[in-house]
Amino acid sequence: MTSNVFGKPVTEGSRLERAIMARNDPNADNKRDEALAYVRRQKAQWGTGVSTLCFFYNATGETLFFDGEHSWFGRIYGSYPLIVQNGQWGAFLHVKRTAAASGSMGYVLYRVKGTNDAGYLSSLIGWDNPWNKAGHSNKAFCDVYEDGKIVDNNEIYNAFSTSSRIATVRKMGMWITATIDTINSPLFEAYFNLEEMMLKLELA
Repeated sequence: MTSNVFGKPVTEGSRLERAIMARNDPNADNKRDEALAYVRRQKAQWGTGVSTLCFFYNATGETLFFDGEHSWFGRIYGSYPLIVQNGQWGAFLHVKRTAAASGSMGYVLYRVKGTNDAGYLSSLIGWDNPWNKAGHSNKAFCDVYEDGKIVDNNEIYNAFSTSSRIATVRKMGMWITATIDTINSPLFEAYFNLEEMMLKLELA
């Protein structure tokens, strides 16, 4: 079975040092290119129709663990990456329902260690790729929750109404960004970042 995780993990140094090393070169050894090529192959295997080509990068200095998902429209094709270490890309394809005029809209959650030994957090990235683009546009969303919090699907769905193609959240020591293209089968690209690392790089 082909893996949907790409890149050599960055594991040396402190958490901040690991996050900086990961963020400084997201395409080391062509790992971003490999993740993108994988999801494009998935798309070619699946066929025509509305779909979202999703890939995300871990620059948190810690490991991301799959923590849940939800699809309002469409479904996962294959599987979500289960474990993505610091410095690695995860990739997956989300597609419309079979024999249905449906879009691709959902989210995936990843659990990650919080900062200052504060336990774990649950980080979310979401995409909205509607079947009917008349009056509607592709949107991205991201958020961070306390570990164990029950995520309200209605609240997330409603939050998409005020989101756009570019989403950013800075919360609980995390800094997550996500973007989505405008086409029927867009790329959805997200970065899970350590906030301390992002601030340090901004000031550098």
